[in-house]
Amino acid sequence: MFNRKKKPERIIPGYTRTPDNREFFIPQISVIEDKKALRNKFVSPIFGTAAKDEVTIPQDRQGWGDIDKKYDAFRSKRKLTKEEAKRRYGHQYYEFMRVDSSAMKKVHTEEGLTSDDLLRAQQLENPQTAEDIINDHTTSVSVDEFFKSAEETLQQNEEEIIESEVLKDIIVEDDDDSMKYDRIEEEREDDEIIFQSTQEEEQEIEDIAFADDFEYEEYKPPVVPKENRHVEQPIEKVDFKHYQLPPISLFKKTKAKADEEPTWIKDNIDIINQTLLSFGIEGEVTNYTKGPTVTRYEIALGSGVQTKKITSISDNIQMSLAALSIRIEAPIPGKTTVGIEVPNKVRESVFFGDVVDNDYFLNSEDPLLIAIGLDIDANPVYTSIESMPHGLVAGSTQSGKSVCIASIIASLITKNKPDGLKMMMIDPKKVDLQQFADIPHLITPIIDDPKIAVESLKYMVNEMESRYDTLKEFKAINVKDYYRRRQNTPNFKAMPRIVIIIEEASDLLITGGSEVEEAILKLTQKSRAVGIHILLATQRPSADIIKGAIKANIPTRFAFRVPSSTDSSVVLDMTGAEKLLGKGDMLLSENGMARRLQGAYLSPEEIEAVTEFIINQAQPEYMFSHESLIVRAQTGEDLDTIDELFKEVANYVVEEGKCSLNKITQVFGIGFNRATQIVGTLEKFGIVSENVGTKPRTVLVEFDQLANIFESIETL
Repeated sequence: MFNRKKKPERIIPGYTRTPDNREFFIPQISVIEDKKALRNKFVSPIFGTAAKDEVTIPQDRQGWGDIDKKYDAFRSKRKLTKEEAKRRYGHQYYEFMRVDSSAMKKVHTEEGLTSDDLLRAQQLENPQTAEDIINDHTTSVSVDEFFKSAEETLQQNEEEIIESEVLKDIIVEDDDDSMKYDRIEEEREDDEIIFQSTQEEEQEIEDIAFADDFEYEEYKPPVVPKENRHVEQPIEKVDFKHYQLPPISLFKKTKAKADEEPTWIKDNIDIINQTLLSFGIEGEVTNYTKGPTVTRYEIALGSGVQTKKITSISDNIQMSLAALSIRIEAPIPGKTTVGIEVPNKVRESVFFGDVVDNDYFLNSEDPLLIAIGLDIDANPVYTSIESMPHGLVAGSTQSGKSVCIASIIASLITKNKPDGLKMMMIDPKKVDLQQFADIPHLITPIIDDPKIAVESLKYMVNEMESRYDTLKEFKAINVKDYYRRRQNTPNFKAMPRIVIIIEEASDLLITGGSEVEEAILKLTQKSRAVGIHILLATQRPSADIIKGAIKANIPTRFAFRVPSSTDSSVVLDMTGAEKLLGKGDMLLSENGMARRLQGAYLSPEEIEAVTEFIINQAQPEYMFSHESLIVRAQTGEDLDTIDELFKEVANYVVEEGKCSLNKITQVFGIGFNRATQIVGTLEKFGIVSENVGTKPRTVLVEFDQLANIFESIETL
């Protein structure tokens, strides 16, 4: 009924002939009897049948090994283990978790889902389980373990990327040059995408590690802007609960040296013995002690030999040794030998970090323990300001005096918080102590004006008397006893230790005259019990300036190189300081016993580092400002005698812009004599100018300056 098209005859494979009897071959398709093998044969969508099955598909005929790990090379990300998947997402089938519409864009792009997306998806399926997982993860996994796991994951991802790149090279090894060039460009783009995704993964790890879910918070001290540091007015009280003491790592330390005996020590021993023999003195060097700056040779004298014979030939011994200077200690305290201190051929440096990095200093409960340097035996030397109780530091230029003051301050601020120690620094030279400006331990900005310095010492005398009244009220004998027995008593008043450091005390004594001398004398006599201590530093230790009344109450002396033996006698009450070598070589005298040591060196960079560390944590809380001291210096009278109408008259004068006695008497209804007294007080405070003939007085301040003057008066 329907005309069906006939099927073409099957071509018989083999050779055949054309009508003109020419022989030709017709290619035939091979007959595949096994149709199942045809269906299972691998055909690559890119390389066709040229791709080998064993290269592209892992063989797992016998089921050996972990199948997930074998197929990880063909995944964009490594598949998590069952335990890790349960820990992160609550179950091992995290790849089948449902996602919301906001994450679908990431699914169909190269960004991929993040851990936050998967957690959000799980929360959609089972909110209670997701919350439990987060809580378990927060409490059971530490931050270090989390970072370790994250680093291992990133490393495995990088290894998998490298393996996949190597696999690509093996597959396409026989391609032509044009295909290789295109493939290189594609690989470069893939590398950029991988790098970007790796950065995103690292950022996600940081965000997760420091999220609010982790109950891990490291305290960071607040940074105080530099423009807000120079504040003279008292500020709000600072809480030093989280205050951190400066670390010892801020200070430099010397490298370890080999303990080898130098040859010049043996030569010096032979020279000293030969000199004694040439002068007919029976004795020889029996021992020596090598320090960082000098070496002390101990001479044992024969019976009946006077020690004066050694001191009488000191110049000859110095000449024989060709030394810059020598110092003879006859005898050495506590020994039966005479000591000759000779400078070393090679001088060794002593850094501040070598002295403070010691368990005795770090673990000491003494808040006023200070590090000085190393003695001749190369042992660290410490002393306490509380046991001094006051100190005198003297030395000429380039002798190490200023560095010693800096090391004392650094020792105090390294061991004490600002609420336990306060310092007042007076620096007329305006150079030596300026590096310590703005530290919170100061009770007032560094003073460089002699007039303000005089008033500050008077203020400290009043503070001393006030503290004595407090001790009397609580029946305590000193500050230690006050804190030990009365700390939990109602109306307890804190008494932080106060250290007063005065640079160039000689110039201050000359400028201030009897007022400064009287204030220093009162403080050195009485202030020890109430926790106030003084350190005087000078380059001119003259007897007419540093008088005996002041020295009598300052038993501790730091003597550096001085020009003459007379100056040494003023400082130490003995000679010897004139023979020091300078640059930190010093004699420390405590209760009449002097010992030689090398002072520790503290560089300006180290001072800046430790002060910046402290300043970044707190601002200074001043007890009084310079303005209040200026007001005190200008008045020169008891503030209780100021008229009660002083403030009203001052406001009226500033508002009117002129000062007239007749107007003041009319407006305030007072007599002429009282008005004259008030105007005289205005002149002393610098509010109005002096009276010049018949010309009217000029108003010198504005309302903001007048407010500062009133505030300064109230603080006095």
